[in-house]
Amino acid sequence: MATPAQIKAQIKRAAKQARDQHSRTDAFYLARITEIYRQAGEDIQALIRSQADTLGIVRLQQLQGLKLQIEQRLRDLSAQRDQALTTGMTQAAKEGGAVFSPVIFADPQQLANETVRQITLFVDAEGLQLSDRLWNIDSGAADEVIQVINRAIVQGNSASEATADFLRRGEPVPANLHGKERQAAADVIARQAVDPLTKSPDSARAKVQRVMRTELNRAHGEGYMAAAFELSDVVATRFLLSPRHPRPDICDMHASVNRYGLGPGVYPRDRNPWPAHPNTISFVEVVFADEISADDRAGKTDRIDWLRGQDGPTQAAVLGGVQKRAAFLAGHVGERSIATRWKTLKKRLTRQGVDVTQFAP
Repeated sequence: MATPAQIKAQIKRAAKQARDQHSRTDAFYLARITEIYRQAGEDIQALIRSQADTLGIVRLQQLQGLKLQIEQRLRDLSAQRDQALTTGMTQAAKEGGAVFSPVIFADPQQLANETVRQITLFVDAEGLQLSDRLWNIDSGAADEVIQVINRAIVQGNSASEATADFLRRGEPVPANLHGKERQAAADVIARQAVDPLTKSPDSARAKVQRVMRTELNRAHGEGYMAAAFELSDVVATRFLLSPRHPRPDICDMHASVNRYGLGPGVYPRDRNPWPAHPNTISFVEVVFADEISADDRAGKTDRIDWLRGQDGPTQAAVLGGVQKRAAFLAGHVGERSIATRWKTLKKRLTRQGVDVTQFAP
């Protein structure tokens, strides 16, 4: 029978393997999102080209029907995306929970399903659930795509009709109309229409990939923690910085503060602030009861004291900018507002009568 020390060593090895596997899972589903959005973009371009006349122009009469077809394709895209996200989160949660499969008897599928359910119910700092964030992305993308198509067809057809009118009257066509009718060309519209969906740096695809990366990571960690606390001698989890952690940010604080007297970066069940931000590469690991020392219990501190002990650049990095650091030094940032965005905090302070212009860099 394995000793407690052997079980701990086994769990740590399995956790390392699970993190490596999660990197592969993450890459697979990010590629899947790219493919889903690429195919939707090509389908939308094909729909646009199918409405062109013999001159390659999409006429105003085709606009309403075209918009209905594109809106349906975007709904199909959302359904495909949601299915991929749910499947990916479930797989990630199972991989996290599987770390403890040799020593617990919980059903890994049931743990994964419950983990995903909790993630979908989770409300972020902006008051949004996962479905709300996805809806915002979808709504914004649909509006932009339809606006591009609507503007191009209306302006192009207007220019075409105006040009024809000048020619019928035997008058020279004004210079500002030359080439504008080509705005309604199917190939031109098709190229422009997919930019907000797949091509621009702030495209819907890029936003969804950020959500995918964040939620798969969350599912992996939450699945890991749900299984970990099935063990009676697991009392906490540690917020660990990744070896690839690029620069100081709020994660440094979470990984350093001994907030609960359990050790630096160690948190009781359901209190770990991980993940601290989207696209985080930090992770969590279990802490057993016998790993907490008397020095840990005696060294309890709070985040404000920890921040006061940091240099200026670290304070600004953790708080999110020099203006918020100035507000912190003036006593206007407390425990509950450390993670509040400066834009939000500034409005709150203004309502309280604080002159926020004093914090300008």
